[in-house]
Amino acid sequence: MSSQAKQYLGWQVGITYEAARPEGNDLPRMLRLLGEMANAGMNLLSLMMASYAYFDPAHDGLAWPVQNSRLECLRDKNCLNAHGETEFVQELIAAAAKKGIEVQLFTNLAIYNPERIRGSYPGALPQTARDLTPRKWLFCPSGEDVWQLENDEISDLLALYGKANVTSIAYERLSFASGTCYCENCARQFRESTGRGIKDFTDGDALFDAWKVSVITDKMSALNRAIKTAHPGTQVWLHSSCAPGWGHDPARLAGAGVDCVVPHIAHSVMEKQDFDTLLDRLAPNDTVLHFCVRNKALPHYPIWEKTPADIAEIGGWALDYARRNERMKGILFFNENTFSNENRQAVYRLVEQFAKSPAG
Repeated sequence: MSSQAKQYLGWQVGITYEAARPEGNDLPRMLRLLGEMANAGMNLLSLMMASYAYFDPAHDGLAWPVQNSRLECLRDKNCLNAHGETEFVQELIAAAAKKGIEVQLFTNLAIYNPERIRGSYPGALPQTARDLTPRKWLFCPSGEDVWQLENDEISDLLALYGKANVTSIAYERLSFASGTCYCENCARQFRESTGRGIKDFTDGDALFDAWKVSVITDKMSALNRAIKTAHPGTQVWLHSSCAPGWGHDPARLAGAGVDCVVPHIAHSVMEKQDFDTLLDRLAPNDTVLHFCVRNKALPHYPIWEKTPADIAEIGGWALDYARRNERMKGILFFNENTFSNENRQAVYRLVEQFAKSPAG
């Protein structure tokens, strides 16, 4: 790789999400993965620290031994790493440092088991559509309980793992969903802010979209400021394609303390023109692609089931873009727990191409 511009190449892997066993991954398996990554020239391991039974019925909850008692209702008690006596991620972080592999902590935020969240955060409200249909498992950050939970989750995770080799933390769903949110908290706050009724507006209406962006930008700013104050030097990466209705405005992310955008690419079938248009739209932010290389869809979550040929083609798009645009800083391949060996080898062939590329 060139010394002029660092390119991140690595795996994102769930401690429990889509893992083969009910207890999730263990240290020997993860150490084997580190060795494989080092041999392939990868330099970033992103650890997904939660799972959601709505998408993965075998695993649900936070995958570490929580320190904050309010989070206990969401801890995955089946998870090996979620018990103090069998916790292993601290050792994994240290082992990664010895191999020159940075570690990132990842959590989704806002996606929670609706039965379990009530244990400590009874005021949590789901995001709702205009007809007040709730979004399953997706909670609204405008209410005090969900906002407190999101802060508790991040601070607890970093209190345990915010070490020298944890160089970034990433999250996704500090956002609205497209078509939401019309819950009672949002309705009240929208009227207080605009003097208008929220049901008079939908996605695409300038006032509604601007209000969403304002709410989410303020919350990201507060959360990211807290992260960087408590853990100086830690970067914040946002897993988002800044889709309409989410409240993520590319022009305002850096000002809110976001260091890198990790866009969903090729979750659904797309063409190269779609790919280029998406990455162009994320300017002026640096991007590390979130590349799903799974070959099997999940319950409630259709994806583009990839073949090695798909991985090679999309990888070619990424190489081309990186050569033309220095904002493209690499790729995280998702999810190492679940895909074919043929796809694994296709990933490593692509990593080798990036290492040889003038953009790398």
